Amino acid sequence: MNDSSTMEPADAALAVLEELKRQRSEGTRHLYMEESTLQGLEELLAGGKKESPPIAAVPDKPRFDQVSEPPAVAKVPLGTQAPEQEKPVPVSQPTPKSVNPALAKPPEISLPDGSKAERWNWLKERVLGCEVCQSELNPGAKVVFGVGNLDADLFFCGEAPGPEEEEAGEPFVGPAGELLDKIISVMGLSRESVYLGNVVNFRPRHERAYGNRPPTSEELNFCLPYLRAQLEIIKPKIVVALGKTATDGLLGPDPQRRLGQMRGNWHEYEGIPMMVTYHPSYLLHNPSKSSKRKVWDDMLLVMEKLELPISEKQRSFFQ
Repeated sequence: MNDSSTMEPADAALAVLEELKRQRSEGTRHLYMEESTLQGLEELLAGGKKESPPIAAVPDKPRFDQVSEPPAVAKVPLGTQAPEQEKPVPVSQPTPKSVNPALAKPPEISLPDGSKAERWNWLKERVLGCEVCQSELNPGAKVVFGVGNLDADLFFCGEAPGPEEEEAGEPFVGPAGELLDKIISVMGLSRESVYLGNVVNFRPRHERAYGNRPPTSEELNFCLPYLRAQLEIIKPKIVVALGKTATDGLLGPDPQRRLGQMRGNWHEYEGIPMMVTYHPSYLLHNPSKSSKRKVWDDMLLVMEKLELPISEKQRSFFQ
């Protein structure tokens, strides 16, 4: 999100609203905000001339395994101005600039015979040359295909590329990617020993110059055959679904699904054990000790399933 001090009040308000909607879709019911941030937002929305303090930036190199208690903050319940309802109000999403009509018809993928490397290279060439994916790219962006060890036991599945990913043409780069690398490292593994992929191969376009838009069901369904083909080639022992979009792509959409209820339990994708947890970007927006502990608890379950060694120090992280 851009610095609020450079935005028009209406744009800043929309940016905050979009983030709150995303938090609610993840199952969050309360979040913590710095008092200075709340004061800055009040001044901005009131049209005051006083320059609002910038929102604290995420460190360039997040430390997943070393955290300190957050400073005193105000607890702001989400949706306190709305009337009580038994069912959540459907959240509208920004309208994309364009959705190619061809997205309604997902590609049919029939992998050729050959080694894993041969099949993977064939699929990569198919995805990078996909006319529909190319037509949906932002200016100067690249189609993003999976990377990693073709014999990996662990397959991390993300959502859709962000700005850093579409620029590099590789999944999980930028701040969220650095944080995932930290998590993988603390597990005793490396980025090169696992496989990383996304459910969508291009960054969904939208009207605003900041933020990301969740993929539509058409965009998701179009790219899913490419993801399934990667899973067929890799044949991992475990899949980790990072975020709600990845979970919906692998398990099918469910408007009542909440990540807070899904995570910490084993699920299954076509016979492969699957763990659902929060996306690293969620931790960047919610860098509390309790949030990190939830993700780490999920990773401990993955490590146990893979029969990886777990030290007492690892078990005690964020307690």
